[in-house]
Amino acid sequence: MDKKYQVFISSTYTDMIDERQAAVTAILEAGHIPAGMELFSASNNKQMDVIKRWIDACDVFMLILGGRYGSIDPDSGKSYIQLEYEYAIQTKKPFFALCLTDQTIRDKAKGPLGLDAVEMNDSRKLADFRATVLGKMCSLISDVKDIRIQAGNSIRDLAKTNNLDGWVRASRIRSAPSGHTERAPLIEMVTGASERYHSNEIQSGHMLSTVRVGIRNAGGKTLSNCKVYVEQISPPPDIPSADSKLLDTGAFQLRHDDPERLVDIAAHWDHLDKFRFCAPLPGGMFGDPFDLNDKGRRTFAVRVRATECERSAMFELATDDSKRLSLTFLRYLD
Repeated sequence: MDKKYQVFISSTYTDMIDERQAAVTAILEAGHIPAGMELFSASNNKQMDVIKRWIDACDVFMLILGGRYGSIDPDSGKSYIQLEYEYAIQTKKPFFALCLTDQTIRDKAKGPLGLDAVEMNDSRKLADFRATVLGKMCSLISDVKDIRIQAGNSIRDLAKTNNLDGWVRASRIRSAPSGHTERAPLIEMVTGASERYHSNEIQSGHMLSTVRVGIRNAGGKTLSNCKVYVEQISPPPDIPSADSKLLDTGAFQLRHDDPERLVDIAAHWDHLDKFRFCAPLPGGMFGDPFDLNDKGRRTFAVRVRATECERSAMFELATDDSKRLSLTFLRYLD
């Protein structure tokens, strides 16, 4: 079913008019809905409260960061674009960021905007904020054409890896005889390279790398008694074990409006040549928790079984030279 996604555009305004227009054009050309503070009517409510409600209502958050820090919120002392970005991160809103290169900012300052293109008052705050943005999901851009390319691609990629609500024409939704819309039970699984699905922790001087899968309820009914299994491991473990490993999740339920349930899949210490799937220890408390030898890449299936339905997907697990794990979604099996 075709969906239109609503995209919140965050940027400073007077110095970024061309860039914002390029973003609006790109979003519209991709068939989606742009939203930004210049589109909103005046309100007696506190500005940041209004902004938060609009971010909550959007499917995707987009930041375009140039050479200005922007208007300051009197309560926090931070700029509104920084508060918007931090709120999107805090609420786990799917997002992407585009930053003008230093050379592009210098070129803008040589044009009609002059010094209005660069920050004169809060340069330290801008530098700190820019460093934060560049440390996460961010692309450097040097031209408005880059925005039109990156915006469409980023929205498409986020739609593939996130369960975005979006907007659908009412005429495209089938209704049950009672007049209420019905969606069949459906499980979705996602993973990625972000900190949400991949963590590296230092414990006792060694790094523990853990990869996760997000389990989502994409249907219309609550999924009850959900359990997660690992199956079809290839190459198989050196020591024969059960064909299906029940992971350490216990049984849980997922409503259709719940956030995704994060499930640890596998873990690896950097000083060992073994890893383990996050299942109860073989042999109980005296078993070897890291029971699979490194063998380059392994494929395996993750099966999520609920009372209402079940679904399996293939994943690929790999270990790099520093013993960090990476997990890649391959395909659904059913």
